[in-house]
Amino acid sequence: MAISVVIPALNEEEGIEEVIRRCQAVLSKDDEIIVDDDGSVDKTSFIAKKMGVRVIRHKVNRGKALALKTGFDAAKNDILVTIDADCTYPPEDIPRIVDALDGADLVVGSRFMNGIPKSLPLYRAVANIVGAGITSIILGKRLTDVTTGFRAFRREVIENCPIRAVGLDFEAEFTARVITKGYRYAEVPIVAEERRGQSSLSFFKHMYLFFVAVIRGRFFG
Repeated sequence: MAISVVIPALNEEEGIEEVIRRCQAVLSKDDEIIVDDDGSVDKTSFIAKKMGVRVIRHKVNRGKALALKTGFDAAKNDILVTIDADCTYPPEDIPRIVDALDGADLVVGSRFMNGIPKSLPLYRAVANIVGAGITSIILGKRLTDVTTGFRAFRREVIENCPIRAVGLDFEAEFTARVITKGYRYAEVPIVAEERRGQSSLSFFKHMYLFFVAVIRGRFFG
């Protein structure tokens, strides 16, 4: 079961080398890593190329969702894994996430199944917990981490769940659409790590976009 790992990256020179190295340590020769550099102005692409992985570069920043879509289109394998370039998620858990696809169509690495992660600022952790609770009510299914960027799914799932998101609202809309369409959803607990580099998250803006994305994924195909 060959895997394509898609890593969206925007100015992630501080973490990209470590993420790639740790991914390479758990992948086989039939697997691949694709870094989609979404308009970085630092050394992200240079470092990724030096590590010997496929690099796709957007000349200008187009948004995380569009970067992921570019990576999905370029991927050669049917099992897709997404992981962020900032060292937040442990690549060593890729095999566990992928193995869980035996009983699911979308598997997410949840930072909150085993409590509040110490690596997240408290206000962000509380926002994620509240957001997951409201989303659970909207979708009629218990979720613990809607915004996690660590996911595994089959290509047919993303092809049958068209996403209108452009930026960081991808995960929320994708989760809502997958569940609404009746695909099997599962969570695997992971331990979140400290972020490398600066976050591009704008708290209030992205909270608003998050809830819009959930409603869009649930009610507007």
